[in-house]
Amino acid sequence: MLNLKVDLIDEEVITTASAHGQKLWEHGDVVELFIQRVGESGYREYQVAPNGFSLALQYPDISCVADVRNGERRMEEFLVSEIPAVQITKNSEGWQVLLSIPLEASTGERFRVSCCRYDAAKGRLPVISSTSPHPVRDFHRPQDWREFVPVAG
Repeated sequence: MLNLKVDLIDEEVITTASAHGQKLWEHGDVVELFIQRVGESGYREYQVAPNGFSLALQYPDISCVADVRNGERRMEEFLVSEIPAVQITKNSEGWQVLLSIPLEASTGERFRVSCCRYDAAKGRLPVISSTSPHPVRDFHRPQDWREFVPVAG
């Protein structure tokens, strides 16, 4: 199991998401987690909105994202039924996400991971940020993500 805790400073926590599986970035604030086994072309994407709704996708490779963007395929083709365990807490500073996703790993196995954010607010474009050093405005770039090795326990 991969457990992730994200603390988000946010003056205006907003979302209009009303169900799991929606394009959450179109509804307001969202945290996105990308994860890929090193050496594999496929990866997973998990999104969480401040009201607890989530989106889970599995892409066989990066070309699928390009196909979705240019209208050749639909994002819904890549939905997975696995809904991650999510706990949301709002506070005076913003909001916090505790996310648990199944992750089977062998000893020493390496992964790439990136935690990204859309910080929405009324009257302005969302501010986007990431734990990865993206040279272009695109979260779907596994080559930019950080590597990690899970530890037992």
